[in-house]
Parts: sequence; C-alpha cells; structure tokens
Amino acid sequence: MECELLRWSARAAVLCGALALQPVPAAGQGSCTLDALAAPQLIIENAEPVRFERDITRKAMAHTAASPEPFKIKVRRAGAGASSFNNEPRYELAALAMSQLLYPPGEDVVPPIVLRSESLPAFHVIDPAGVEAWRGTNAVLFVVQCWLTDATPHRLQIDAARFAADPAYARTISRLNVLTYLIEHKDSNLGNVMLTGEGSAVRAWAIDNGVAFGSEESDVGVFWKSLHVDAVDRALADRLRSLTLEELRAHLGVIAQYELVDSRWQPRERGANFDTRRGVRRRGDQLQLGLTIAEIGAVERRRQRLVSRIDKGDIRLLPDAS
Repeated sequence: MECELLRWSARAAVLCGALALQPVPAAGQGSCTLDALAAPQLIIENAEPVRFERDITRKAMAHTAASPEPFKIKVRRAGAGASSFNNEPRYELAALAMSQLLYPPGEDVVPPIVLRSESLPAFHVIDPAGVEAWRGTNAVLFVVQCWLTDATPHRLQIDAARFAADPAYARTISRLNVLTYLIEHKDSNLGNVMLTGEGSAVRAWAIDNGVAFGSEESDVGVFWKSLHVDAVDRALADRLRSLTLEELRAHLGVIAQYELVDSRWQPRERGANFDTRRGVRRRGDQLQLGLTIAEIGAVERRRQRLVSRIDKGDIRLLPDAS
C-alpha cells in the first residue's frame, strides 16, 4: 500500500489499513511516523483508557509487521455516522492536511494522524465501546495518532517575553497559532497544545483538532481560535501569500475516500467530490471525507485577512535564522 503525503503538491494524506492484534515484543522504542500508522498491518496492543473506562480516547503500543520496535499511539473511535461534536475525524485529518499545505516536510505542527478501519469484533479487542460507523456494515472507523513523548502543555497565553527573546519559540508558536487561527480551533483545553524539545529544538503541536472549522465552540474556551502572535517567519508569510483557494479546494474538499469491503472501509484514490455541501459523504459502499465548500471558504477568508495584516505591517516578519 502506498502512503502518499500531502505537502505542497496534490498528493493524498490519509490512508487506512488492516489491523492485526498481536503482542508487542519487548524491544526498544520504535519511531512513530505517518507511514507506520498507515502500514497495511498495524499491530496494536496494551490499549487502555486515557482517563476513564469508557473514554473515547485510548493509549496503546503499536508496531508494524515490518518492524518489531513498538511506539506509543492514541486511538480514538469514531461514532455513528463518523460525525459528532468533539469527535469529527474529518476535522482531525483536515488539520493535518492544512499543516502540510503550510509547512515543509518535518515541520508540521500536527502530529501524524491516520484514519483506519476494522471489523467491529476485531476493534472490540482494543476498545469494547466501538460502534459501527453505519448500521449493518460491521465496520468501525477510528483514528490513530502518534503520542508525543516528553511533552508539556502550553498554557493558554503566549509567553511574550520568551517570544521576544527566543527565536525558536517565536517561530514555532507563531506557526502553531497561524494553523489554529486558520482552522478556527475552538477547544482550548489545557493540553490540546503541547511543547516538545528545548532550546533551538523546541516544537509546538496542536494534538486535538476535532473542534474546529464548522464545529460549535467548546465550553472550555476558544483561546487558540484567535491570532495572538504579532510576527511570523518569512517562509510562512510567503506561503500564505501563494496559497490559493483552488489549492484549498483540491486538498481539503476530498481528504480521504474509501470503499466498504469485507467489513472494512478500504482506502481508494480520491475522486470527484460527491457533494461539496457535506463533509461526510456516503454513496452505498463508497465513502468520502472532507471539508464543505463553506468551511473551505471560511479558511480562505481567514487566510486573506492574515495576508492583509502582514502586508500592512500589522504582523511583522521574524528575523531570519542566522
């Protein structure tokens, strides 16, 4: 199975594969990548709730059939219809696709995340509360995402003193905030934005993006919905200027496509949009996920406002790295 990454060209970003349930060997820590998450056989073991027994999110160890070294992942089941408040897989996938449109390989601000599918009985080994995405299909949809290690929550405030004095922090937090502004992130739980690394290696990550785009707002606050930084790096400013509505529609309109085969939604090449007004589109055994034309239009309007502020000097350019 190919695993093609959506970067600044028209390539697919989301794949799903077969799930194998076998013990994870006692070995060194493996590397969690988009390729690994999308491997035809992702072997998942030791899944347990993050907070409480019926928590929608579970943490687990995984490895691929090709490599025995395990890595930690997050597993989040989709609900009926694959669409509900705070459980919208298409928004999670769109956030990664948006990050990949803005930033070059290795500089994403959303950890790798993939939509997978498995039969209901097989998925119940990992999460007994899993349900069919559509009644009668016997198929579960769920996302798997790389678990950030040695990460700390970023507080709901930009550290102005650090932003002014620390170029690495300024660059990464501005890239993070531009992403959360463009996707209209509406769930400011402490822990939805994390920092990893130190010094020049510091990275900011948006790890939970299910309440964004056309979603209703969370009752815990919407800090990351707004743009709080007053500067961006030159490469990001240039990319924001060059990004077009046609690119957004091409990459976000149909993010993933599937066909129901043997109680699993199998990945297929992205085709023509079934219905630009709907985000989850099912036609019999065919399924598409993407943003609606209205949601994409809202992203484009926010991009235009951001570019206007940069061009007017309201948002300055960060000094180039020495």
